[in-house]
Amino acid sequence: MMSKKIHIFRHGQTDWNLIRRMQGHTDIPLNEEGRKQAQALQQYFKENPVDLFVSSDLSRAQETAAIANAHLKQPLLLYPGFREVSLGILEGMTQEEVRRQFGDESWEKWASLHPENADFHYPQAESSRQAVMRFSMSLKIFCKEHSFSHAGLCTHGFVMRRFLHTLRPDIKEALPIPNCVVYTVEWDAATDSFSFHWDS
Repeated sequence: MMSKKIHIFRHGQTDWNLIRRMQGHTDIPLNEEGRKQAQALQQYFKENPVDLFVSSDLSRAQETAAIANAHLKQPLLLYPGFREVSLGILEGMTQEEVRRQFGDESWEKWASLHPENADFHYPQAESSRQAVMRFSMSLKIFCKEHSFSHAGLCTHGFVMRRFLHTLRPDIKEALPIPNCVVYTVEWDAATDSFSFHWDS
């Protein structure tokens, strides 16, 4: 098959999301609202059926994917490569705490989508470039190793936004990434590359 479509969606809400506490690789479960959000994805995948699901191995993503897959009952695979950006010493801190400790300028660099900030990172954390490279390589491996025309991929907010923006650098405003949002990308086997078509 020359091309494959991947519906990439963010996990449901956690208690840490509610208070803007940085999660990264910390394994925080869904809360009840997050489970309701994941249930709403069942309708999306009823209208946009997939051949299989894949998820980050963190529990908030695993559970979201499992709930989204409740009616389709397709295979669900786990890939650590689809984890959130590793946030190093920031994990467990709120955004306000990060700004107080490290300054607003460093936070603006961290949140920036500009290529000149792609290598900025906090202590022990992944840079944007490192995280996108990890995610992209994992997605290419997934596309090559498995036979499907459409797949659902559950991942995390920071890495999802950064990956999508590398595909569409013309999009200057940060893509909205609320819990359980879905964006669709296409993998071209001939060029081993991804495309992302989106209109605001």
